Amino acid sequence: MKEQFDALYTSGEFQNMWDYAYPSAELVSFIATAKIPAGAQMLDVGCGAGNEAIFLATQSYHVIGVDFSEEALKIAKERAHAVGVHVDLRQGDVLDLPIETGSIDFINDRGCFHVISEEQREQFVQEMTRVLRPGGKVLLRGCREHRPDGDWFTLVTPEAIDRHFGKQFTYGPVLPFFIVSDANNEALKANLVVLEKK
Repeated sequence: MKEQFDALYTSGEFQNMWDYAYPSAELVSFIATAKIPAGAQMLDVGCGAGNEAIFLATQSYHVIGVDFSEEALKIAKERAHAVGVHVDLRQGDVLDLPIETGSIDFINDRGCFHVISEEQREQFVQEMTRVLRPGGKVLLRGCREHRPDGDWFTLVTPEAIDRHFGKQFTYGPVLPFFIVSDANNEALKANLVVLEKK
């Protein structure tokens, strides 16, 4: 899968699939209401070309962006430089994060969990749990139903959230919404949930 993503970033094809010029409305709304103090340590998992990590950096947070695609991180670095902010971009696997244990206040996940296979989701959750401080929050969004043309998503459903996160996290409702990109007019039917580490 890494090779596929690298190729999409290298060719620029990602811009026709999931790219967006502005941070998502749901992330902006979350930050506006979450009362996370300036200087908090943020992690964007599967940060891709970096726009949401860059937004968090503009809000006076210390931001780490992790992605397995070197090509994505090159684009993210250029975008952060253009905006004049620093994002600590690290190549790595979300199943084995290059992050210190208990160091993160907030994790942003826009479409990472939904590309994690069912067999690997427990490891994903273990890593989220490991790097978060007690009380740390996760804003998680991912696909809620399969598309008719086929896809590579493992669905984000209330049952999946409870099964994988229920022991280590408290959380509110799993809400339906649409992940929007600039790439095309088709929004992705998705679910959103805010989780808090116990």
